[in-house]
Parts: sequence; C-alpha cells; structure tokens
Amino acid sequence: MNLSGVVVLAGTMLASGACIGADTQLAVPLKTIYPGEVISAALLGARPFDLRDGQGGAFVRLPDSLEGKVAKRTLLANQPIPVLAVEEQRLALVGRQVRVEYREGALGISTFGSVLQAGALGETISVRILDGGRVVFGTVERDGSVRVHDVGS
Repeated sequence: MNLSGVVVLAGTMLASGACIGADTQLAVPLKTIYPGEVISAALLGARPFDLRDGQGGAFVRLPDSLEGKVAKRTLLANQPIPVLAVEEQRLALVGRQVRVEYREGALGISTFGSVLQAGALGETISVRILDGGRVVFGTVERDGSVRVHDVGS
C-alpha cells in the first residue's frame, strides 16, 4: 500500500491536499481522558493543527463547548478531539430509580419509576412506574427526574 502524500493526525488518516490553514486552533485534552469521564474546563486547552480540506468539521474547535460532556472513548492528551468521541452526560441511567412528575395547570402528580432507556438532559425516554408497572414517556430534567408528557388512556 502506497502511503505517500498521507498525513496521520490524531490517528485519523487524511488524504493530502490543500491545507485549510496552518494553525487552525482545535480543542485538546491536557491529560488523557477516559471513557465515561465528565469533561471539565480544567482538563482542556487548545493548540494549532494543520488540517486538510473537509477535515475541520471532524474535530471540536472550542474547548468551552465540551464542558459537562462525557468522553465516549479515550481522548489522548494534546490530540484533537473528534466530534463523535463525546456525548451529553446521561442523567437517567437504565435500571435506576427516578422521580416521575406530571403537571397540568394546578395539578401535580409525583411518583417513582425505573428507567427503561438512558437519556441526557432534554431527551425523551421511557420509564416503568414502580406502583402498577405502567410504561410512560417523558423528558429528562436537569435534576435527573422525568417530566411526563401525556398520561393518555
């Protein structure tokens, strides 16, 4: 296999071509970050990289955009962070007990349920109500509780 004209950047092979620009700033971990670890500003920095056409969108440019996200795979120190290597922190985890709330006007009902599918802030997930076994769908709230949309029939 002929590898002339190929540049390896952070384990990603880029075909040679015109540079987008020298010194394109990309977010990098200051130390290795492992899968499942929550990313904080103290773990991040930025450094310049030479990128080829079409590669700039594959990596995170702004370290601030990663705060509070979770690494899906190992992020090596001083290497660019692929966009697909991070995700929103899961506030509701499968099998965990969560508070389930339903509100309509002045009516508020609160109970507990078991999470059937993991979810991050703002995602819709399914939860089995512990008292009765009914499955409902709701949105994950900032505190990890689930706000039910519609109880239906």
